[in-house]
Parts: sequence; structure tokens; C-alpha cells
Amino acid sequence: MSDSFENAGFVAPEPADLAPMFPGYEIEGLIATGGMGAVYQAVQKSLDRTVALKILPMEFSRDAAFCAGFEAEAKAMARLNHPNLVGVYDFGEVNGMLFIMMEFVPGKSIYHSAYGLAIDQEEVIRLVTGICNGLAHAHEHGIIHRDIKPSNILLDLNAQPKIGDFGLARPIDRKVEEGEEIFGTPHYTAPEVVNSPHSVDYRADIFSVGVMLHELLTGKLPASDPRPASTIIRCDPRFDTIVRRATQPLAAARYSSAKQISHDLQVIATSLVLKVPRTAAIGAPRRVQPVLGRPLVKPKNSSGSPMVLLILAAVAAIAAYAYFSKPQIPKVTASPGVVSIPAPAVPGTKTRPLANPDEDPTPIPDTEPATDPEEMPDATASGEESQPVPKSFPTAPKDAAPKFDVTGFFERARKIMQDRAKPAINVHRSDLKVNLAGFERALKRQLRNEKMSTNETDRSIEKAIAGWTADGGRIPENIGEKLDAIPDVTTVYDESVQKQTGFDDTLQQELSKQSLIYISGLEKQIERLKPDHDVGAIKLIEAEILQIKESPKYFSDLMLSAP
Repeated sequence: MSDSFENAGFVAPEPADLAPMFPGYEIEGLIATGGMGAVYQAVQKSLDRTVALKILPMEFSRDAAFCAGFEAEAKAMARLNHPNLVGVYDFGEVNGMLFIMMEFVPGKSIYHSAYGLAIDQEEVIRLVTGICNGLAHAHEHGIIHRDIKPSNILLDLNAQPKIGDFGLARPIDRKVEEGEEIFGTPHYTAPEVVNSPHSVDYRADIFSVGVMLHELLTGKLPASDPRPASTIIRCDPRFDTIVRRATQPLAAARYSSAKQISHDLQVIATSLVLKVPRTAAIGAPRRVQPVLGRPLVKPKNSSGSPMVLLILAAVAAIAAYAYFSKPQIPKVTASPGVVSIPAPAVPGTKTRPLANPDEDPTPIPDTEPATDPEEMPDATASGEESQPVPKSFPTAPKDAAPKFDVTGFFERARKIMQDRAKPAINVHRSDLKVNLAGFERALKRQLRNEKMSTNETDRSIEKAIAGWTADGGRIPENIGEKLDAIPDVTTVYDESVQKQTGFDDTLQQELSKQSLIYISGLEKQIERLKPDHDVGAIKLIEAEILQIKESPKYFSDLMLSAP
């Protein structure tokens, strides 16, 4: 990260400076920092409990609307109590800074554990089932996450998934703030988030789960490879049905709850266990090697007595119960390219302070890991071809390729802003059309008053009006010699052009307001990228902001280019 980038962002307080503000806690070290705040590892002295402390910049506490929303959302999330959700313990304001105290999760995210890799189908069931159970609990308490993706799913010491980063979460009944609707992650975001942001409900999270299910099974996003998962890699074809239903473009056609996805996954899991009974592995994580030797074959005389069959069924049921009730150890299948997610190594009894925030810090809730850009997986590591950036988008710097999908983000954000600007643009176009029709009538009336009206002059006017209509309904500066020869045409022309200028000014005022909203959304996205140290993506978004500020016509052209 460059010096200029660091200076432009939020400067995290030193742990020693925070200690007097939190006398009940021992601040052990800084874990991650970014424009949206800093996160520290701390120990709550009274309970001897390791926690995550997040501090927000002072400017947030000066915004009354933000403080009210922060309090409402913190209280809502504090009511959530589920093993697959990162817990919220406390929140408040100290020394002019808002803070939130959260559960500390000493593990890596699914993104950092399995980026671009296909995961064993039984392991995928375990992970996604946990995610669905956590989401179901949040949805039942009126909370939409709105940014479900692998980097926001943390794995604890037992490799159990925990949903973190509730930075975009909000109560269902809270209105979307201006600029907030362009948030989200391309490819994981449901269509209604773009097309109708004010009507988004919990089914937007279900869409994201469907995308992630496909990605974990195949190592690829559906947008990159839309083929069914069972076609891309050998897995149960019933996964295809779940993904297809969860990612329906219309929210009403999706699953009605996250619990339904969990149920359908468990049906697949039960059948897989009954096909190949096995005992649950217990102990430290280990790599499971493929068993070499003869495959199991069915005996010729397999009829057996009813009692034997009952005993076998009971054994299978016990094995299934053991499998789903005890922590599962990820395994590697014999299929090439399919891997498991190993649980992190268990540290010592006391967590050591993090003296150097750059040394592979442990990710915690509401903040993605502060990882060095050179250590992040390449965007093409999964075998996907990189998409060319449209000419209208800023060009990525050669020394810092973005990891965030900036192109997809711009496409979605611009589409949202075009939809917001469309009513004003339609009114402007209608006004121009009416004004041009009035100009045509005034010209013909003037000809009649001067007794100059003929078929030829009328056709000349109609021809000129038709050309101007095709050119957007604008009256040009030069109306041509034939029309300019009409007596007193200047008066008629000046009145119509004056109206046209007024319509233009009104549209520009509205587009100027929309550009400020767009810039606000872009700046918020930059703050969300800073913890990732994604300098390339940040520079692209900063270039877009600079272009808009320096050239109002640039934003107008973006809005007027919508079909």
C-alpha cells in the first residue's frame, strides 16, 4: 500500500491510546484498519474473554442520522444469538468515536481457504447448511445481510462457518439511504438490488447463497461458467436444482426461506451417507488419502433376512446421526481439483498480541482480512478468462491490478443511477418534443399571417422538424436559410430556444444531484475496499470520481446513454 493511500485513509489509534477509554479491556493489538475504521484484538478482563473491538472514524459520530442507524442496527444484531453468526456484545461512543464490541473469530474466511477451488460435496453441504441456519435466524429477527459471499464467511477453530461483516446489514423496515443501493458485490448480488433497491428483502440473501453454493462446488462463479455444477464437476445433480431455484431472477420464484435450502441439502447429505456409510472422524484435522485396493462389489446373494436388513438400516441411521451431530473433518476426494477446507491450527491457551498488523492478521467480523495485495489469489487463478474493461471505464494501473470486480461494480452502479435519472430524462425529452412542436406551429402561423404559406414552404418546415426530432428534439443554432427568411422568425426562434435552455438547466440540476449521490456511493465503496489493501480497485474508482467532478458532461453522457 502506497504512502499516499495510507495517509488518505483512517489513521488507527494506538492500542496504548485506547486503553484508558476501555478500562475493562486489555487491548492486545491492531488486527486490521481501513477507511471505515480499525479493529483490535482485546480481552474482556471480567470474563477473560477474547473479543474484537471495532472503532469508527470520528466523522461518523458527527452524523446524527448515521448514529441513529448505527444504534438501531447494533441493537438488532445484538439480539441475534446463533452459532453460525458472529456475536455482537456491546456498542457505544467513547471520546467522539463510535465503537462496537464483537465476538472474536480466530480463523480465516472461506475465500482465503478455498478461492478458485472445488470443494468436496459433503463438505459443501456442511458449510452451506451452517450458513443457511445462521441466515434463517437473522431473517427471523428482521435482519438482511445483503452481502453474503465467501470473504464474509469466517471459519472458527473447528472449521464451522460464521457469518460476519454485517456492514451492509440492515433491518428490513429501514429505508435505503441515498448512494447505499450501489453497494454489494457483483455476481453475488440479486437483480432486485439493482433494479428495485427499495423493495429488497431476505430473498436477496438467498440468491447470494445459491451463487456461493455453485462456486464452492465448482470453484467458479455462475457468471463465469453458467453450466450446471454437475456438468462442470462430478457432484450430485440435485445441487443443480437447488442452485437454479435459489438464483431465480424473480425473488418470488426463489426459496421462501433459508431453512428450505438447508433441508434440501440435508436430503442430499442423508442419501450420500446411506450410499457409503462411514464413521465420523474425530480429532485434529488430517488429510484423507484415497483408499487403494479393490472397489466394493455387491455379493451375488444379497437378499438377506429381514432382521439383517433392519440391523443394517439401524447401523446406517446411527452413522448418519454421528456424521451430522459431530464436527466434521474436511476431506480430499479422489477427484482431481476437489479439495477440502482444513480447520486452522489450534493456538496456545493465551492469544498473543499482534505486534505487526501486516503479518497475516486473523480476520474478524465486519472487516475483511488485511492481506498484502501480492499474497491475494490472482483473478484468473480458477481458469476463468479475464473480461476486457469497456472503453468507457477507467483503465487499471499496470502496477496494481484490482482484485475486486470494478467493471461489474461500475456496470451495476451506473445502471442504478440511470434508473434514478430516467424520470427526469424522460420529462426533459417530452418537454423538448412539445417545445419543438410549438415552434413548428409558430412558424406556420407566421407564414399564414404573412400570406407566405405554400406547399413548398410547409414541406420545408416539416422536413426540418423531422430532422430535428430525429436528433433528439432540439432546435439547432442554425435553422437554415429558407426558415431564416420568414419574417419575424427571430422572435419565434428566441422564445423557443429560451424554453429549451430552461429545460436543459432543469435537467442538469437534477443530474447534478444524482452525480453527488453516485460519488457518495463510490466513496463508500472505496472505504469498504481499504481493509483489503486493494489499491488497484481503489485507484479505478477514484479515477471515476475525479472524472465526474472535473466534467459534469461526463456524468450526463453516462446517464443519457441508457437505452
